[in-house]
Amino acid sequence: MLFITWLIQCLLILLSVAFFTLFERKVIGLFHLRLGPNKVSFIGLVQPLLDALKLFTKQNLSPLRANKLVYHLAPQIGLFLAYFVWLTLPNVYLIVSINYSLVLFFCVGSVIVFSVLIAGWSSNSKYSLIGRLRSVAQSISYESVFSTLIVILIILIFSYSIRSLFEQSSILFLIFFPVWVICTLAETHRAPFDFRESESELVSGFNTEYSGANFAFIFLSEYAVLLYSCILITYIFFIPFIPFNLLAITIIALFLSFVFIWIRITFCRFRYDILMIISWKILLPLVLCMFLCLVPVLI
Repeated sequence: MLFITWLIQCLLILLSVAFFTLFERKVIGLFHLRLGPNKVSFIGLVQPLLDALKLFTKQNLSPLRANKLVYHLAPQIGLFLAYFVWLTLPNVYLIVSINYSLVLFFCVGSVIVFSVLIAGWSSNSKYSLIGRLRSVAQSISYESVFSTLIVILIILIFSYSIRSLFEQSSILFLIFFPVWVICTLAETHRAPFDFRESESELVSGFNTEYSGANFAFIFLSEYAVLLYSCILITYIFFIPFIPFNLLAITIIALFLSFVFIWIRITFCRFRYDILMIISWKILLPLVLCMFLCLVPVLI
């Protein structure tokens, strides 16, 4: 039953991701004072489906010197992990709540970077190599901050379950909101932290050599994780302010995704050394200070 629910959820997520790309292109067009996709059907509503059709029917090329098996396997691993992490999210479709879902979320989120690692390595391209090294270093840096935040939340709720997290959600959790959003942007590699792609420097980064269906798998996994992050933020930080129903959660999640797009449009890409300074010299000491301030209260 859980597996069938997950398959249905994956199909719904695929549709959501497809139309989220249209939403993003429309918002960016609005900010740039242009129309965005509007030629296909009414206001371009069929555009995501045609884009998917084009990618999945396109010839799937691979470099001559690539490690063929790993090269084709990496995007599929990333896609599977991106959709597997949705199992940790309590919603109207899942009757069963995983007791250690918060730990599972962090573990799967940490492992997703390995799909980027092996994709960049197997392509045998210098651009892909640099992109995957940047991605791994960035993920390690911000996971240290993210893991500390998760430990603080586990201590506060005395549970490892995401369901318990939003059931016991409090206004006090808003203290962690700015740091959580910054870590989410870094972990999902969204602008201004999109160093693994860096079109102006690395052509397209770790996915330079990918095309066709493999290219589609990579970006389906990226946007699936972004949508998951928006819903998770809604559950953790906004449940005290909104009625717990699907419509309210969807509206807040869409607003958060709009904010992420807004950030992408507004801020230019940081320098890589500034990215590391923000993680190790600003966010990590800040979160550790929060943890130290919390210990006397708990004692």
